[in-house]
Amino acid sequence: MSNSTKDIHVYESGSGGEFAFLNNDLVLVEALYQAIYISLFGGNIEASTVGNEIKSEERFDYWANSLLFPNKIEKRYNSETERTLNSVVLNSSGRLKIESAVKQDLKFLSNIVEYSVDIFILSRNRIEIRLVLKAIPNQADKQIQFIWDNAKREIVINRDI
Repeated sequence: MSNSTKDIHVYESGSGGEFAFLNNDLVLVEALYQAIYISLFGGNIEASTVGNEIKSEERFDYWANSLLFPNKIEKRYNSETERTLNSVVLNSSGRLKIESAVKQDLKFLSNIVEYSVDIFILSRNRIEIRLVLKAIPNQADKQIQFIWDNAKREIVINRDI
């Protein structure tokens, strides 16, 4: 949550992550949010990346997995969260599976910041994923909210709250 580490701002447009521009230049934001977004919604939703993919076939995982983590398959983004959202019914059992998937995708955060995950069923087709990143020295707690529309199979709201 430090202001010293920046990344390209990616936001949800309803058709996948988009780069944000301001005056024909890329907008930069805190890198931690970007890592959370990619972890939850940017990995391989068909199956986990295991490192023995066939080179002639299209890969559906995060484009930088093999670039950033060529020898560390366990660090690659796989988006268990998005895969789970696409495969469970939005009920109490499904809510627990989604919460488990979010926690699995965000394991890396425990080395950076203390955090909590809450999952709320908002309606028959909508679920809220709320993350609270606990304060580190000189910074306030930060909350991030994702609203998933199960009928559309996409994020309809993502924001800091």
